[in-house]
Parts: sequence; C-alpha cells; structure tokens
Amino acid sequence: MGDAPTTIWPLDDARPGEVVVIARWSPSAGKSETIAALLPELIQQSRAESGCLGYQAYRPDGADNGDLVLVERYSDQSALDAHRNSVHFRTLVLERILPLLADRHAVVTTVQ
Repeated sequence: MGDAPTTIWPLDDARPGEVVVIARWSPSAGKSETIAALLPELIQQSRAESGCLGYQAYRPDGADNGDLVLVERYSDQSALDAHRNSVHFRTLVLERILPLLADRHAVVTTVQ
C-alpha cells in the first residue's frame, strides 16, 4: 500500500503567545443544516481579520447529531477580543448561531 495521506494539524506551527480557541457546538434538533449554511461566511470573515491566524471547522467522528469542532488561532488576546467584538461575530454567532445550539463548550488557551 502507498503512504497514508498526511494530516495537517492546524496548530502544527503555533508559536508562544498565540491564543487558541477550541470550541464544540452541539446544534439543537433539526438545526445543524442551518448552522452549516452559515459557517462558510463565518469562516471567511474570521480569516480576513488581521489577527486571525487560522479558523477551521470539523465534524468529530461519530457526531451524528451535527456537532462541530472549531479550531481558531489568533496572534494574541487583543486579536481574539477584536474577533469577538466584530460585526460578523455578533450577527452570525451571537444573533444567528447561538440560538440554534443545544450546547456549546469552548477552551481558550495561550500557547506556551
């Protein structure tokens, strides 16, 4: 058999001082398609921020309920704060996506 495909972890090149957010979103019943339709715009707008170093969405193995895992990287805490204060975060996440979630967990950490 040939070589296995290489998986690139979005934190492979993370540097000290960067802020990383790993969030798991669990949609309410019947809401996963609506959330999935909003993700491309959220990802595009977030990646365009000057302090955003990466923004990826994944479906965890066995997530039959539509769960999503987001991995976000920011140059520093002020870049994360700017993201959370942006118009697209407020309109897409706070106003449109959060009401569709049954549960949401996030871990925010600084790379050491």
